Amino acid sequence: MSIPFEKIVEEIRELYQSDSIPWIVGYSGGKDSTASLQLLWTAVASLPPEKRVKPIHVISTDTLVENPVIAAWVHTSLLRIGISAQQQGLNITAHRLTPSVENRFWVNLIGKGYPAPRPKFRWCTDRLKISASTKFIQELSENNGEAILVLGQRRGESQARDKVMDQYQGSTRARLSKNKDPRLSRVWVYPPIESWTSDDVWEYLITQPNPWGIDNQELFSIYRGATPDAECPIVVDTSTPSCGDSRFGCYVCTMVTQDKSMQAMIQNDEQKQWMQPILDFRNKHLAIEDRSVRDFRRMNGRLTMFRDELVHGPYTQAHRIQLLRELLLTQRVVRNADQKQGTQLIELISIEELDEIRRLWVEEKGEIEDHVPRIYSEVFDEPYPGKELEQVPLDATDLSLLEGVAKEIDPAAANELYKLTRSLLAVQFQSMESHKRSKHLDRLEGVLQHYAFRNEEEALEFARSSITTKESEGDASDPTASIA
Repeated sequence: MSIPFEKIVEEIRELYQSDSIPWIVGYSGGKDSTASLQLLWTAVASLPPEKRVKPIHVISTDTLVENPVIAAWVHTSLLRIGISAQQQGLNITAHRLTPSVENRFWVNLIGKGYPAPRPKFRWCTDRLKISASTKFIQELSENNGEAILVLGQRRGESQARDKVMDQYQGSTRARLSKNKDPRLSRVWVYPPIESWTSDDVWEYLITQPNPWGIDNQELFSIYRGATPDAECPIVVDTSTPSCGDSRFGCYVCTMVTQDKSMQAMIQNDEQKQWMQPILDFRNKHLAIEDRSVRDFRRMNGRLTMFRDELVHGPYTQAHRIQLLRELLLTQRVVRNADQKQGTQLIELISIEELDEIRRLWVEEKGEIEDHVPRIYSEVFDEPYPGKELEQVPLDATDLSLLEGVAKEIDPAAANELYKLTRSLLAVQFQSMESHKRSKHLDRLEGVLQHYAFRNEEEALEFARSSITTKESEGDASDPTASIA
């Protein structure tokens, strides 16, 4: 082992007693964060009761789209951390953090129409993970002057992680370094197991009992079950190869081609085959080439050119409707399988998120058809249990009539003409209901600009001519820039 755990425990004891700065432990439920917390717990528990007064906050961010097995493990672990800390007289508090409703995955993907995350548009990490934890750490550090953040980071895991850890070097404070995030300028970073290997971590976890009552062998079994070759040994010394290097994360993640850990769990354990519909949904609807189901306009209605093509923006209304229906169907299938096993019901999307998606569709996008309650009722065969929405200006009969009129006026562009008229009526109705006229004309103009083209071909022709005109006038603007 790179540094014996006894020396790390001794180091933690000294650091803990050196000042009154509160500690925050980033806990994911994985092996590294478990090892870090276990070392800290062991160190503090060995102190006399009168010296255990400094608060320790264990924070875990649930993105609400985590691998369900891992999410359940973390939830149980946090409960046991809280109970055991109280029983053992330790000033340790566990916090389960979640992203705000407007930052949640389905609200952004299905509600706003953000395309599934990709390397050049990785919108998910900050919204789902960083924002909630940063807010907690920032508030705690500002209220106490400073804070120490304990992270289970190790060198050698990846080049990207090593680069991050290189930023935390050169501190005048032994083993502590200032956080490089300007929002967390009052936070010190402490990585107790940075020199350990994966084998070191498993050797420690398997040979040393967990102080808050979970079974580390069960954690190892989760990792083993998430490995394609499940016949891997338990690490008891440095000569034994480890299989516990599986990566867990959001089941919706499209930053990787396949979710190998979830697939392995399903293959290796019959009790986890209820997750297959979740994996199928991810592979069929998220991990795909999606240009054809995205609007040729950007979110703000503008056109953007790149390599003589329009850069497609958010998902179309039709695709967002399909995604919501398929997600709810998946939730129904998973729940039915889950009930047969007598386990906790799995919630892929909450009513709170559905309410926000409904609001975004009707109020922000002017999609006054109000599809969410209808889709929910059709999938679950029960009334939509969410909040009531203010009355929309047109009912289903009116909208059907409007569609018919649009087809009569311009059959070739009936869909765009229908959407234009519907959205204009939505803006007008909202203005009448709120009695606010200050930005009424701006909103109407925005709708007119958004639906200024009958189809993508017409928009592309306009974009090309606009670029040609600007270039001929000596404008050296980047052709990938937005065109109003």
